[in-house]
Amino acid sequence: MTNPTISGCNAAASDLTTTRGQCGEALSDTLTESLARVPFYCGWRARDPGPGVAIQQRYDALPILTKRDLRANMPRGFVPQDRDFKAALEDGEIELVTTSGTSEDRVSIVWYQPWWDGSERAAAALHTGLERVITGTQREAVLTTPLCAGTVCHIGDLSPAERTLGNLLFLNQKPDPNYWTPHEMDRMLDEVNRFQPEHLEADPAYLAVLARHAADTGVTAHQPRFISLTYEFPSRLHRRQIGRVWGAVPTLSSYGSTETGHVFTACEHGQLHQNTAFCHVDFQPLRAAHGGPAVGRILVTLLGNPWVYLLRFDVGDLVRLADTPCPCGRTDGSTVAAIEGRVRDVTFTAGGRAVTVGQLDAALGDVPGLLGYQVEQQDATHYLCRCVAEPGTAEAAARAATVQLEQLYGPGATVTVRRETAIVPEQSGKFRLARTRFPWDAATLF
Repeated sequence: MTNPTISGCNAAASDLTTTRGQCGEALSDTLTESLARVPFYCGWRARDPGPGVAIQQRYDALPILTKRDLRANMPRGFVPQDRDFKAALEDGEIELVTTSGTSEDRVSIVWYQPWWDGSERAAAALHTGLERVITGTQREAVLTTPLCAGTVCHIGDLSPAERTLGNLLFLNQKPDPNYWTPHEMDRMLDEVNRFQPEHLEADPAYLAVLARHAADTGVTAHQPRFISLTYEFPSRLHRRQIGRVWGAVPTLSSYGSTETGHVFTACEHGQLHQNTAFCHVDFQPLRAAHGGPAVGRILVTLLGNPWVYLLRFDVGDLVRLADTPCPCGRTDGSTVAAIEGRVRDVTFTAGGRAVTVGQLDAALGDVPGLLGYQVEQQDATHYLCRCVAEPGTAEAAARAATVQLEQLYGPGATVTVRRETAIVPEQSGKFRLARTRFPWDAATLF
């Protein structure tokens, strides 16, 4: 099947052989420099078929870089050996930060701010209008876990000045929004109204809680020019709740990570486009029995970062490729119809077929009255769904959720719905919408 959305940095190998532009040169230079100058990749040299082969074939021949590799070899393993890492760290040119994943997923990363800023601005250019807002000096409010890149930076009772970093105002001071008091939410809304951000960057689960409070109390909230939903999967439930307060504000999805920078940004038509100037993306489809070839995982290669080289890094997330060209006309790199959630959050039908978080959310995201959920697959055929619902709707929401899940997981599935007052986040502050209680090998999906 020909996919019209793959071009540019992700063109077919035969096309890349003759590419003379910046994209093809960046891919070739990144691979050449990694194998020659970066300590970790010494062990990969034997896998490279050499410069006489099409560049995409050379990338395809390389192993997949995992978070385990990063934990074992970062920082020096991924910094070019001819760069003075110690001096740059002492001078403040670079930093060491820790990602905010769950404890077993946390990774220390070499952080080079100019590269990150460039990645952000290039990603903003993928949405008409957003590029005029993301200038590097825009007033921006941030609402997410108060663990900034994995380091505690604004937990406690801090003044707005202590939570302001340049043009950024960090609103939240608690790791779990379930413990926000009405006073704290009033304080955050008041700060938004005073700060008047042009851009609001938010974890969708956190912003949904704040939006419910604003709507329930009748507080008028400042309307930024754009809202970017990032950090975790944006459920339809989140978007519905956010829309009660910020429905008139263009709200888009932004996808990336501390390790990779900004990888995809949604355009004005809702499809996500690859930030080709700063990353290359390889796509590995799921097996047909699990939803491939349109759905698969992404392997990200950094471009243009002089301080850290990551090749074919498994971010741990699934995407669904777009099957038609985007009306916006952008054709460089991959075009993604949707982020489908984390690989580790896949569940399975009673017949053993993979169910992505995106598929689960399509089943539950429009249930009337439902505010939050978490599905836990206990064994091959038993599923527990924890549900939080609006007052007076719990019974109807539970019945509707049961019907939807029985249809999703198929014949033989036994679904139990448990009403909860709150869903508990991970240690990272992120919320998991799905999980299994039994081990399984992700490699079997691909």
